[in-house]
Amino acid sequence: MALTDANVYIPGTGFIYLAPAETAIPGSLTAPASPWENMGHTSIDDGLTITRDGGDSEVLGTWQNPSLRERKDPTTFAITLTAHQVDNTVLGLYFGGGDAAVANQFGVNATTGTTNKAMYVRIVDGSNEVGLYLPKVSISSEDDVEIDPEGFLAFPLRATVLQVSGSNLMYFLADQLGA
Repeated sequence: MALTDANVYIPGTGFIYLAPAETAIPGSLTAPASPWENMGHTSIDDGLTITRDGGDSEVLGTWQNPSLRERKDPTTFAITLTAHQVDNTVLGLYFGGGDAAVANQFGVNATTGTTNKAMYVRIVDGSNEVGLYLPKVSISSEDDVEIDPEGFLAFPLRATVLQVSGSNLMYFLADQLGA
């Protein structure tokens, strides 16, 4: 592997876009058009985290060969982020839906769920960019809402990556990747 300075990124600015689940990769990676919608302001301090859960392995053996095979548990990936905008989109994602039928109100329902979306993350480092496309994620609250007088109102979200048949779980997008 060669040392390629241009392939090292400082994620100075980022944008998160959402679209209906299984929407194709945006035609323009720098300016995604409809149905892609910018999610709005997110935390600079918390950034965005790709988490991995599971994938533990166990070595199985026989009396004749104590390390005959390795078995791995399934792995689940998720994206965690903190949204700062107070709007119908963020509140609906955090509370698993809601009632936005009346002007200037968002009603939180007694039953909560998740929201399935496609997600595109645009990571900008000056003139260098890398994208992350997820065909289907299930978005819900990750933690408690933080109301801190010295910071922004914070809505922690978790986007669990779901498998779409015949597709990869996620795609990193940059000029130097692939064939």
